Amino acid sequence: MKKQGFLLGLFSIGGQVLLLRELVSSLNGDELFIGTALFGWLIAVAVGAWFGGRSARPRNPVMLFIAGAILLPIMIIAARLSPLSATSITGEIIPFGRATIISILVMFPPALISGWLFPLITRHVAYPATDAIVTVYLFEGIGAFAGGVFMTLAAGSIMSTLSMGVLLSLFVVISLFISTDKRRSIPAGLGYIISVVIALSLIPHLDNYLEGVKYDSYTVRDSFDTPYGHEAILSRDSTLVLMTDNTIEAVFPDPEAAENQIIAPLIYNPTASKILFVGRAEFGAAQLADALRMRSISAVDPRTKLTSVIGDFMSPVTAYHIYNNDPVAFFKKRAALDNFDIIVINPGEPDSYKNSRLFMPEFLAGVKRSLSSEGIVCLPLPYDTDRYLSPEKQQVLAIIYNSLKESFSHIAVWPGTTTIFLASDKIDLDLPLETIMTRIDSLPVEAQYIAPEYLYDRLSPLKIERLMTALSGEAPSQTLTKPILSHYQALYRSMADSLDRRVISFVLGTSSWIIIVPALVLILFLSVQGRRGRSGQYGIFLYFTAGAASLSLELMSFYLYQTMAGSLYSEMALLIGSFMLGLAVGTYYAHRVGEAPLEYPALIIMLMAVLVFMVTWSKIGSDALLPFHMFFLFVVAIATGTLFVAATNICYGRDSRLNRGVGYAWELAGSALGALLVLTILLPAIGLTWLLISLAALITLALAGSTMTHKSLRLP
Repeated sequence: MKKQGFLLGLFSIGGQVLLLRELVSSLNGDELFIGTALFGWLIAVAVGAWFGGRSARPRNPVMLFIAGAILLPIMIIAARLSPLSATSITGEIIPFGRATIISILVMFPPALISGWLFPLITRHVAYPATDAIVTVYLFEGIGAFAGGVFMTLAAGSIMSTLSMGVLLSLFVVISLFISTDKRRSIPAGLGYIISVVIALSLIPHLDNYLEGVKYDSYTVRDSFDTPYGHEAILSRDSTLVLMTDNTIEAVFPDPEAAENQIIAPLIYNPTASKILFVGRAEFGAAQLADALRMRSISAVDPRTKLTSVIGDFMSPVTAYHIYNNDPVAFFKKRAALDNFDIIVINPGEPDSYKNSRLFMPEFLAGVKRSLSSEGIVCLPLPYDTDRYLSPEKQQVLAIIYNSLKESFSHIAVWPGTTTIFLASDKIDLDLPLETIMTRIDSLPVEAQYIAPEYLYDRLSPLKIERLMTALSGEAPSQTLTKPILSHYQALYRSMADSLDRRVISFVLGTSSWIIIVPALVLILFLSVQGRRGRSGQYGIFLYFTAGAASLSLELMSFYLYQTMAGSLYSEMALLIGSFMLGLAVGTYYAHRVGEAPLEYPALIIMLMAVLVFMVTWSKIGSDALLPFHMFFLFVVAIATGTLFVAATNICYGRDSRLNRGVGYAWELAGSALGALLVLTILLPAIGLTWLLISLAALITLALAGSTMTHKSLRLP
């Protein structure tokens, strides 16, 4: 039972991490689908646990393990090819509604098996119900700790997602084979090594084949995973295309994009000699800066592997240097000794928290510290403002404009098929059109797109006035505690899909979330309290509270760490490991305590952790962010493990005949609700502070319910 519990945790967290990686990279890198995919996974696990516990007789779980091991690589491939079910156009954004359905369906099959296994393992041995459930939960947590750390460290940096999925499946099957007969250890171990060698030699070919199917109108020059996502380098005719997470990030040659990125800011600071590019500058910007005789051309991007691969396809630029670092971490920790004359921020569309954090005032303040005395910031954005500006597009651009106004004294905006924001603290950006033309003529290269004959129309007073009028309208603010930009970007995209438009408009347009969610929780609480004549029924609410609170706090911690520190993916292993280790520790020690009313210390610890986190998270220095969030997640997980044991003692202590999957299912139902609501809906709708207050209220409600039920049932 212990070994199978460990394998269940390993398979569950490993499969979950790998499928999440593949889904996010296939669905245009949008982390909003982490919430919907986790919802699908957790609901499927809850359904599997429920029905697995209702089986008439316990079955050997080995066959289910094998079925899950077979399904996992299949579903990774399904996730990779899933965009083809929505569109055949390379790089086209998948509508939010369809992407949500894809994310749930891909997660469902292996998750259903994972949930079904939990009660089967607990019933496969003649343990008392409480001991069996807690023991499996404990070893599942240990397996999840090992799997989470290993998958996060290895997936993308060492092997591809598909390779990791195959190796995980092989490991589970071989481990089961060995556990049934120790004499099979040596041949099974040799068989595993041979299988790994064969798999690692064949899977890269399968990866490339899948990329060829996905991008059939291009030649796939290379494709690989990094810790930050999936990259593919494509070619057609003489054009090279960089695909990042199924989105076109850069094209070469693209002189129009390069001129918008480099020449536009150079017009306002013609003596500039040092330029920093946030993103990939190799696709034209670095070459143009070199031709303009810039003394220093630098870029900041964390994808070290991509840096080395691009060198095989692009001619080197003499003065070019790249900082392999996350942009947020780079500007936060950089000593402002040798600053830049021009900083170009090129994150693409703000369709994810990873991208939209680069438009927050907190990030722009760090950029400002890295500018020289007459430095200038350039944000070229893929929005066509040459003629018609829809209300949705106006809102997105106004949010960005307001963020810039909080950090810089002077702002200029260029309309066009690419909209350019220029910002500076020292330089007056209100240049006469004639001066702009003169400076363009004095450049050492002849501009093709930012040329006098085009700029007279592009920068006409009528177009400038119309754009500035649109930007000066009322727009909500983008802040760290209420990141709304990616959701307004989703609303802008939803113009192409009526269902998307209705759903996203409802999410952003209603203030009722602050009432709806607590009302649903209160209904569950009252329904459980109304049945308290049946011993242990209120333990269900404790299971639900443990799942909802712990996953919500985990997701909020991940969001804050990514936004404030930057490189979430490289530290994800430590954050996940801290949580899973705390879960195992809390479960182990709570089970050793025995029948004491453990829900009180568990809920009090969790409540105190939430309250302390709420007043301290913004006061932590950059060097202390990682240990702070690790310790916070460790404490929350200890409380969660203890609360699980408490709920198990209450539900199963007096009646071992109960469905052994029902409590686990309710915990996962709470987690599923948190996964769906926290990052996808509630964070941009009500903000971080109200989210934390709501969780504190949920925990307080659980404390009150425990007191009421103990008195009613005369429990110790």
